[in-house]
Parts: sequence; structure tokens; C-alpha cells
Amino acid sequence: MVRGRRKDGYHEIATLLHSVSLADDLIVAERAGPPDHIEVDFEPWLGEAAIPAEQNLVTRAADLVSTRTGRRSGLEVCLRKRIPLGAGLGGGSANAAGALIALNRLWAAEIGAAELNRMGAELGSDVPYCLVGGTALATGRGEVVRKVEAAQPLSFVLGMTREPLSTTEVYRAWSPGLSPHEPEPELLLAALAAGDPERLSGLLHNDLEPVALELRPELRHAKAALLDAGALGAGLSGSGPTLFALAQCEAHAHEVATGVEGVFEKVAVVSSRPACVESATGLGVPR
Repeated sequence: MVRGRRKDGYHEIATLLHSVSLADDLIVAERAGPPDHIEVDFEPWLGEAAIPAEQNLVTRAADLVSTRTGRRSGLEVCLRKRIPLGAGLGGGSANAAGALIALNRLWAAEIGAAELNRMGAELGSDVPYCLVGGTALATGRGEVVRKVEAAQPLSFVLGMTREPLSTTEVYRAWSPGLSPHEPEPELLLAALAAGDPERLSGLLHNDLEPVALELRPELRHAKAALLDAGALGAGLSGSGPTLFALAQCEAHAHEVATGVEGVFEKVAVVSSRPACVESATGLGVPR
């Protein structure tokens, strides 16, 4: 929910965040010297973007770690993009969190969780959540994160498009009149704790959804298509334009995905993950 505009220009929010299995790959290594070399490889359906925001976030993350530690070597960065840019899925924030964690390990910086969280908040409101991932309730401008219990993994269908939707534009168009009532977050948290997808589906709500549907009217048809395909519930992810559908199980999610083929540029079946940043080498946030 959006609770209003703050004096610092941000909006006060309360939002439930949940990690899923759609992910980018980020590889960070040292090179002989500056400047940094950053290569971005997009999934074929995404096409090419001129200057992805993730490039700047990775570099800014490196600068932050360097400022804290006094160490700065050249970097070789390879980013494989599967998450669309400006999609409301937190891909850029997850890349920034991954860069912070990777550089903390690469440079043996020994930065603790609390300091990494502060650094993440400098990079973006969602980055502190992406440092821990899983299921969490985020408040403030999104940087105050409280982990919550989810009884079981959930299955979703994501309906995606290449055309981004500006978060700034969506928030600028939002007004308190578009949020006539405030849903109770505790009801949603209780449904998660009970592991009941059907109960959870009846509580889905996003104050930014009416704005996004006005800015992108085709999303109305797309959301209706997800529900017609049998989804338990559907809604806008973040500030959009990605739509998500909640399914009973993975098999049900595949049925829904089949039912909306051709409605979206890309449809993906995803499931819950315990973290936003994962690594085969055990990379993680220090405790």
C-alpha cells in the first residue's frame, strides 16, 4: 500500500516482497587495472538496451565498497539479463545487492550486515530487501525490512513485456484518492503463515495497479486473461508492467501459463526462493 508522499520526496509504503526463481547471472572478478569492463548479455526475447541501469548500479556499488575500505581494483563484470528492465520485478536492485555481496567477498572487506544494509539503501529503496530476500514486509520508502514466515513455497506465472514502465511516472500519477481503503497487511501475513494460496489470492492488492492500468490500458485485458486461464488471483508486480498470477501448485501454474500464450511477450512459471542473491560458492550476507 502507498500511505502518502514524504517530505524527502519519496512515498511511505508497506509492501510484501517475495523472492522467485527468475534471476539474472552476475559474475564479478578483478582485472589488471582500471577502467572497469562491464558486459551485459540479454536473453534473446529482451532485445538490446542502450545503457542498462544495472551497469550504473554495479559501478556505484563498487564505489561504495571502495569508499568504505579504501580498496579499488579494476573489475571484470558479466551480467546475464533474464529479468526485463523497468519491469517492476526488482532486477536492478537484485543486481546491486549481488554486486555488494560479491565485492565484499572479493575484496575481503568484512563489511557486516548492518553496514551493507545502509549501503544498499544508498543505491535504491529495494536493495536492502534484496540483500536478504525470501519473504519480507518492507516499510518506510521500502528500505525498512522485516522478514516474515511463509509456510510453503508458492507457484506463480509472470506475464512480462520488453517495454518498461517508469516507477517515477507511476508514483507521480498516484493520488490518495486512488487508495480509498488500506488493506490490513497482517491478514496477508497470516495467509502466508498458513500456507493457503486460495486464502492469499483473495487478499492481493496493489495501490499502484489502478495507475499502471491507466498508463498501460492493455494490462487490463492481460490481467483478465490470467484470471480466465484459471489463476487463483492476479495483480501488478511492484510498479509494473509485469503481472503475476498465483497458482495452486506448479502444475496448475503451467496450465495457466499455457492459457495465456500470446497475451504477453514472455510468460514464465516461477516458484519461491529463499534469497534474492544465491551462489554455488555459498556467497551470502554476513551475519
